[in-house]
Amino acid sequence: MYRILLVDDEWLELDTLEKYIPWEEMGFQVAGTAENGKEALQLLERLEGSENEGENDRKLPDVVLTDVKMPVMDGLAFSKILHDRYPDIQIVFLSGYNDFEYVRSALAVEACGYILKPLNTEELKGTMEKVREKCSRSFREKKSQAVVTAENFRNLLGFSAGEKEVLWEDICRSCNTILHCGQENRSFYVGMITIDEYRFLSGYESNGQDILNTIDTAIRRLSNDRILPLHINDYSYLLLSGTELNRAASRLLEQQKEAARWITVCLYENRRPLEQMPVLCQEMSRFRQWHVKMYGSGHIILCDGQKEARKSQEKEKPAEYGTLIACLQNGEKEEIKKWLDNYFLEWSEREGGIGKGAFELTEKIYSSVIAVNSAVEEQMEDKAELYGLLSAAEGISLLREILEQFLEKITDILSGLSGDRRLEIVNRVRQIIEKEYSEPLTMEYLAEKVYMSPNYLRTLFKDYTGETILEYITRIRMERSVVLLKETNMRVNDISKKVGYENPSHYCAVFRKQMGVTPNQFRSKLTGKGAL
Repeated sequence: MYRILLVDDEWLELDTLEKYIPWEEMGFQVAGTAENGKEALQLLERLEGSENEGENDRKLPDVVLTDVKMPVMDGLAFSKILHDRYPDIQIVFLSGYNDFEYVRSALAVEACGYILKPLNTEELKGTMEKVREKCSRSFREKKSQAVVTAENFRNLLGFSAGEKEVLWEDICRSCNTILHCGQENRSFYVGMITIDEYRFLSGYESNGQDILNTIDTAIRRLSNDRILPLHINDYSYLLLSGTELNRAASRLLEQQKEAARWITVCLYENRRPLEQMPVLCQEMSRFRQWHVKMYGSGHIILCDGQKEARKSQEKEKPAEYGTLIACLQNGEKEEIKKWLDNYFLEWSEREGGIGKGAFELTEKIYSSVIAVNSAVEEQMEDKAELYGLLSAAEGISLLREILEQFLEKITDILSGLSGDRRLEIVNRVRQIIEKEYSEPLTMEYLAEKVYMSPNYLRTLFKDYTGETILEYITRIRMERSVVLLKETNMRVNDISKKVGYENPSHYCAVFRKQMGVTPNQFRSKLTGKGAL
C-alpha cells in the first residue's frame, strides 16, 4: 500500500479528503495532512528524520496531493521544492482553476495528475489508479536499475579508473539517477556495511538465519534515505549517497539493537570519485577486517586518514599457563577473564595472530586438563565441535567469548568433582618424586607435570600430607640414602649424587640434620667401619 500526503488550506476540504475518501480501496494510506506548502515541507522533514520503525519500510509518502492556491506557500512553489528535494514522490494537483498556465506549471514539475474542484470521486479514482501504476513502475525500475548497477559494480571492482572507462561512466549515470544527483556529478559519499562473523551466524548460531535476514532487510531499507546499498558479496554492501552517511549509519545501529553487535560500518567522511571505488573497497575491507579482529563488531569506523595502529596497552604480566590452570582448579572465573584478556593481547602482537593463539590454548587445555581426567572428558562436548566454532569466528570478541564459555564449563566441572580428584593429584606428585628423586627436582617442574601453578600445588600438597613438597623430597632421599648405606659399599660421594645431591657437603649436612649423625657415622654404627 502506498502512502499519500494531503495538503489543502481549507480545513473542511482537508477533513473530507482525509476521512471520507476511500483511500484504502484505491491502495493508499494517508501519511499526514498539512494546510500549506511550508507546513507540508516541515512534516516531510520530520518523517524523513524519524527514528521509529513502523510496519512500513518507507517513512516518506509516495504521493502528495496538494491544492494549488494556498497562503504562506502555494502549491506550485511547494511542488518545485518538493521535486528538487524528494524527486521520487509523485505530485497530484487539486485546483478550482482549469487554466492552461496552471497545467503548464504542473507539467514543469512533472506532476502525474491534475484534478479539478469540486472533487469527483470517480475522476479521483481514475487518476489515483494511474498514480499507483506510476509508483509501481518507478519502484520496479529503480530496483532493477539498482540490481544491474550492483552487478556491474561487482564486475568492475577489479579494474582501475582507466580500465573499462565506458562502463564506469554508465555506472556513474545510473548512480546519479537512482540517488537523484546531477548527471554531471562524479563523486559520492562512500561507506561499507558488513555482517560480521557471517560463517558463525550461518553455521553455528541457532537463530543466525533470522539475524542475517533482519540485517539484510535493514540495509536494503537504507534506499529510503536516498542511499544506494550495493550487494558486493554474502556479507558486505557498498554504500553510495549524495549526502553524508554518518547519521543514517548511527540510526541503523540504534534500530537494530541486538543485531547491531554483528554489524560494522566503515565510512569516508568526504566525497570520493566513483572511479576510486576499487581502491576504496580494498581499503575499507582491509581496515574493517583488522578492526573486527582486534575490537569486535558493532562499530562505526571513520576511514579517512586511518592507520592500522594497534592501541598501546600495558600488560600487567605474561599470561602464564600455570596461572590459568590454577584459576581453573580454584574456580576463579573473574581471574580467568583477566587472564584471557592478557593472553589475547600478547597473541595480537605475535605472528599468526589471535586465531592461532586460540587454537594453541584449546589444544593445550584438552591435552593437559581434559584428556588426563576422565570425569572432565565425559562431560565435555566433542573437541571437533569446539574447533568448528573457533574456525568460524572472525574476530577477537567472538573467539574470546567461545573460549571463556569453554573454560568456565571446565571450572564448573572441576568444582563439582569430589576431593578425591585433589588427592589424586597429590598422589601423582608423590609418585613423580619417588621415581625421580635422584634428579634435580624443582617446584616449577612438578607443578608443570600436574598442570598446576607452583603456589597452588604447594598449598594442596601441604593440606593433604601435612608436610611441604621440599620436606617430602628430602625424606624420600634420606630413606633411599639409608638403604644404600646399609645394603651397598658405595662411597658417600656417589650416594650423594645417586639421591639427587650434586654437592656431597650439602648432602652430608642435610643427612645429619635429618638423622642426627653424618652418613659415615651412620654406616660406622651399622658395620663398625666407615667409607669415604
